Amino acid sequence: MNNDGKTLIDYRKENYLISSYFFAITSRWCMSSACSTCGATDLRKLLFERAIGNEISDDEKKEIMQTTRFYPRTSCLPEPIKERVITRHNIEFNKIGKGDIDNVDRLIEENPGKRIYISRFKDFLRFMVMDIWDSTDHSLSHFDRLEHLKSGITSIEVLDVVDEMNAHFQNLRKRHYLHSITSRD
Repeated sequence: MNNDGKTLIDYRKENYLISSYFFAITSRWCMSSACSTCGATDLRKLLFERAIGNEISDDEKKEIMQTTRFYPRTSCLPEPIKERVITRHNIEFNKIGKGDIDNVDRLIEENPGKRIYISRFKDFLRFMVMDIWDSTDHSLSHFDRLEHLKSGITSIEVLDVVDEMNAHFQNLRKRHYLHSITSRD
């Protein structure tokens, strides 16, 4: 248990992202958004199912699976479905409170009898953020895409992850720019 008395079961019951993360690591699923082998397909399917639930019929889900290129990438879903999925993910993001990222990791490490693929909940959140980022309008500037991404998120913990990711990207961009200037000389 953590300081608030929450168990891993409590976290998993109240947040499908945490439940999906736990299922993915215990199933040893890929969580790389750039995986050229599987594209984290099993995890993406699970997240789609959890986000949509019973909002659309099984026949509609089957049609989406058959007609959507690169299903189940959120960015490739039909626009109204994509917006529902992102909205649901944001609702789950916003349930993540101060200290929850570390608490989830600690509770998973303390989980007896489970051999798991080692990953961190923050890495999973990065995967989720990139999935939503890839769904934003690419015609927008980086700043506008970032603002759009952050607009539905109120969790300070998740916003910190987004800001860390953006800082990392900006550093890479700056290094690339500096390298391109110095290599011309």
